[in-house]
Amino acid sequence: MKNKNQILTNKSLDAEVIAIHVVRKRGAREKPRNCVMIRTNFGIEGDYRSGKYQTGQITLIEAETMDVVSRKLGYEIPYGKSRRQIMVRGISLHEVTGYQLRLGSVTVEVEEVCKPCNNMETKIGAGAKSAMEGKGGIRCRVIKGGKLHVGDTITIEDNSWSWFRLLLRLPRKYFFYVMRILNGNNAVGSIT
Repeated sequence: MKNKNQILTNKSLDAEVIAIHVVRKRGAREKPRNCVMIRTNFGIEGDYRSGKYQTGQITLIEAETMDVVSRKLGYEIPYGKSRRQIMVRGISLHEVTGYQLRLGSVTVEVEEVCKPCNNMETKIGAGAKSAMEGKGGIRCRVIKGGKLHVGDTITIEDNSWSWFRLLLRLPRKYFFYVMRILNGNNAVGSIT
């Protein structure tokens, strides 16, 4: 994996999408997909965790992180059990908050780091939440949708103005919250 300076200054990475998982409804099992359609300002079609006007329209996690968590817990964690929709390899996701990434033909803005929740204890196993602390993946807003395939490469699309996008995050979260209420969707978009 490249260090932080290489990631933020070099758009060409050896990073790729290695798994995609969709959950159709709350409580359902995650289903692997080789290809999904990602809609602008929405997320993955058919995944209940995606939606308009919410933070975290899609979520990503590093395979390297799940390898470390597996070693800590003493057993292999199947792809998708982290409850993040897209698993990637070759990029340190926590270092690109505020940046735009291109995943194949899809462009996303990295909004924030995901914090592991108690769901990790039931979906992965005892001790998973603490093992994932500080390594829970990222939440992204979809800037430009398209088809996403397993094997698609990942590049940093835009490094400029990342500090400005971080400043806009709070007003945008408030706006999305108000829009969900006005549209009758009172569910706060927590993706776990």
